Amino acid sequence: MAKRTFGTVDELPSGRFRARYRAPDGRRHAKVFSTKADAWAWLATQQTDLLRKTWRAPVASRRTVGDYAEDYLSRNDLRSSTRVLYAGLWRHHLAEAWADVPVDEVTSAAVRSWHTKAGRSTGPTALAQSYRLLRAVLNVAVGDEVIASNPCRLRAAGTPKASRPSRALTAAEALQLAERLGHDRRTARYRALLLVLAFGGLRFGEATALRRSDVLPGGRIRVERSVRRVGSGWVVGDPKTDAGHRIVTLPAAVAAVLEEHLEKHVTAAPDALLFSTSSGGYLARSNWNSTFRRAATAIGLPAVRPHELRHTGATLAAATGATTKELMRRLGHSSPAAALLYQHAADNRDAAIARALDDMLGAISELSNDDPERDD
Repeated sequence: MAKRTFGTVDELPSGRFRARYRAPDGRRHAKVFSTKADAWAWLATQQTDLLRKTWRAPVASRRTVGDYAEDYLSRNDLRSSTRVLYAGLWRHHLAEAWADVPVDEVTSAAVRSWHTKAGRSTGPTALAQSYRLLRAVLNVAVGDEVIASNPCRLRAAGTPKASRPSRALTAAEALQLAERLGHDRRTARYRALLLVLAFGGLRFGEATALRRSDVLPGGRIRVERSVRRVGSGWVVGDPKTDAGHRIVTLPAAVAAVLEEHLEKHVTAAPDALLFSTSSGGYLARSNWNSTFRRAATAIGLPAVRPHELRHTGATLAAATGATTKELMRRLGHSSPAAALLYQHAADNRDAAIARALDDMLGAISELSNDDPERDD
């Protein structure tokens, strides 16, 4: 068999085959195929075009990361708030480095260099979000078979590195915080919010988008929207995931506080916000965070973040013995992965399991002792 001298074909981890060759424009061009034969056939056509001087550089390979980002941000399936978030991330953290770079020239080394440099001036959350956006944009190029694989391969770069691991409050600590808010006239309207977040496990945007009509009989609340501040305005849309549309049943004690809250702090209109500012407007996350931290400091809690109220709600629910599917439904998770994080359910749950096993063993022992056929 004659040895092939034009281009190369190599097998990818996916089992597909990448054909590559260097063209007169000085660049290495590539395309991915399902079979090795198809890859070699494509190389043969490229070589023929070169020999006949009819070869032209593939238009797709000249598209820049900026071109792909523009297409990605104009997708119809992006929520308006998500589109605004992504546009800001692109503009502030990605455009300068990547807008004019052809997608087929993006390397893993270049991504690593950008990530290291950006990390010196960008917060962990924004950096992780920016990396995920870059990866998503380049995934489109992979799907178009313009590049063989995504060069965004940094381990855990898409997950923000918190200054410390999240921790769940105990039920007692959550009640203490709620009582602290309730004893201050200026913050009493937020007592019920804290309890709903801590024992219902709602996201902050879901809770602050609730209306009077979302409170249902039997201590249930209907979650069907979320709100977030974008620029100088508020954007109301669907919850974070499709599974976010749900009904959450609150503990009876929390439901009673919520009923009291309705009487004191919510107007009779069905569309009145359930948790609002004193003027009836949406509650800004920054204002809530300040209120929460002051209350936590006042009762001497160790360092705790406002978002950990949702972590608390998830962990307390897991501690009751809820299954993964039950946790997914209660928390509005669309995949088991997130719900499974809470099924460790803390050390005190493990002790409770041990006590239950002791009871089981004790019951078996008693039955054995009472066996009438047992020899004395």
